[in-house]
Amino acid sequence: MHRGGEPFDYSRRAAEVLRHRFISDLVRALAPRPARLLDVGCSKGQLTLHLAAVPEFVVAVDLSRAAIRAARERLQSGGAGVRFVVADATALPFGASRFDVVVMSDGLHSWQLPAAERRAALVQAGYVVRAGGHAVLTEYLQPGAFAEFVSEVRAGPFQVVAVEYLHDRLWYRVESWFKAVRDWRWVERLFASVPVARLLGRVARLFGRRGSRHICVVARRAATD
Repeated sequence: MHRGGEPFDYSRRAAEVLRHRFISDLVRALAPRPARLLDVGCSKGQLTLHLAAVPEFVVAVDLSRAAIRAARERLQSGGAGVRFVVADATALPFGASRFDVVVMSDGLHSWQLPAAERRAALVQAGYVVRAGGHAVLTEYLQPGAFAEFVSEVRAGPFQVVAVEYLHDRLWYRVESWFKAVRDWRWVERLFASVPVARLLGRVARLFGRRGSRHICVVARRAATD
């Protein structure tokens, strides 16, 4: 809680802003024009707002009706072409090959899905993406779990084509140090500072993948015979 009584706006966390920019830039490089994009697990639309500027057609999905309402409100002025759907990632209500790109940001593990449901969600993503289309998946994990996550994606209907590490572990460590501070006015400025997040990222990069908490896997749906 901010000292002034207003809740801290976590959508302004610099590490989140940089991650969302990274994903939207990546999607922009992958997607054809016009593009059809599916944002699975959109939550309150923080990433969807970035993605809305990339393709021609966006569908944002979340299991929570409250989250969908919040996302729709967030995109009122910047997401006229976005359609919102309440749906489960393991049972997407779309036809085969409907999308060019599927994004699952902080999804499979952060949603705390059992292994069988994570596999089902990947199968569903593969079903709704056209042959040759892509999936972009990010997860917030301990570095020791990165390889297992990549293997999980590889075991599904996708071919892994790239793995990126966001080198944000130091930023989250600093955030944990200051979360207990009650004077949010200066802490909020620290959390929202993109230059600070970039500086911490450059330091964390020296530690390789151990300097990351977020991993990003880019995967391609195999072309059918």
